[in-house]
Amino acid sequence: MRVAVIFNEVPPESGGAFTFQAALVASLALVESTSQHSFVFYMVAGGGSAPEGYITIPQSLSARSHRTVITAIRDVCDRLNLRRPRWRTWFERSLKSQKVDFVWFASNYIEDCAQPFFCTVWDLAHVTTPWFPEVSKDGEWERRQHYYGRMLPKAARIIVSNEAGRRAIQQAFPVADERFICLPMPTADFALDAMTDTDDLGAKVSGLGVTQPYLFYPAQYWAHKNHVGALRALAQARRGGQRDDLSLVFVGSDKGQEAFLSQEASNLGLSEHVNFLGFVTVTELVALYRGAHALLYLSFFGPENLPPLEALALSCPVICSDVPGMREQLGDAAVFVAPTDPSAAAIAVEGLFRPEPRAHLVEKGLELAAERTASRYVARVLRELDEFDPIRSCWS
Repeated sequence: MRVAVIFNEVPPESGGAFTFQAALVASLALVESTSQHSFVFYMVAGGGSAPEGYITIPQSLSARSHRTVITAIRDVCDRLNLRRPRWRTWFERSLKSQKVDFVWFASNYIEDCAQPFFCTVWDLAHVTTPWFPEVSKDGEWERRQHYYGRMLPKAARIIVSNEAGRRAIQQAFPVADERFICLPMPTADFALDAMTDTDDLGAKVSGLGVTQPYLFYPAQYWAHKNHVGALRALAQARRGGQRDDLSLVFVGSDKGQEAFLSQEASNLGLSEHVNFLGFVTVTELVALYRGAHALLYLSFFGPENLPPLEALALSCPVICSDVPGMREQLGDAAVFVAPTDPSAAAIAVEGLFRPEPRAHLVEKGLELAAERTASRYVARVLRELDEFDPIRSCWS
């Protein structure tokens, strides 16, 4: 088959989405020449042109307006049981001109097309946790429900991280079990490449104004990331003066929460013990992982998250929120706590000051992170394409 692979351009500041796509791009480049399929690569390039070798899906105002109008007309026709007009979007015309047989939406972007397709769903948080503002405010819940409701029931296969991801979709949409591919997300290449790094961590970390021991939380400042829970866990861990040298380091781009979090830290008497570092380079990120007492990842969203895998690869013990999917992702390589229970998180933090349980977690984490490679992820998708090929060969 001639397969179109669609990526959504995201900047490094986007965190997990950026590292996920970067790993897939690199792995696809390695296997493209040996696959029985041929590939054409597209990029939704909001900032202008896609990288060399990619076809740019235009995102100008006129292009987006044209697509929106066509989609709206189709929705009206569907509701009124009318035949759709034969207008085609730029993307649909391009797929036809490229003689594409099949489409793989490799990231969280899906668009109407005449070809059968695989799509990727990282989470369905508006279904599982609809009360958070980032998935409900200003019509965001309705937009997501309509978008996924149009696209997911038509997908030939839906790639999800695990069974929790599958169940979340089936809560909202009629999709049969056999149309899911449960495929864990890969460990970021930068973390795997740095597994054997022996550089002076202390110098790199101190250069950022951070002193050890510290807890680490790399996440954009969204409400669902539960930075508030991390602050309260730090306050509990420091209570009584037993760990009064312990601090907390946040990195990530602000999504409107940083001022609120800074005030919360002040209210808890933690202003001098919390570092808001914003966006950091990959080199700095690696150093912060490797120098941390633990990753304190208390997000309310699952079913998977990439920072815990990065931490495992870099010998950083993980304390993770016990939300659906995370035990499937991390198994016995993490300590799980309820994201609403800062006391439990504080107890977990204290437990990792003991050498034996810490060493056990680090060992399990290195094993798991090494297994979750992008090449394995891509190989599984290619096998699924092979299996679908006899079906697609039934028409021209």
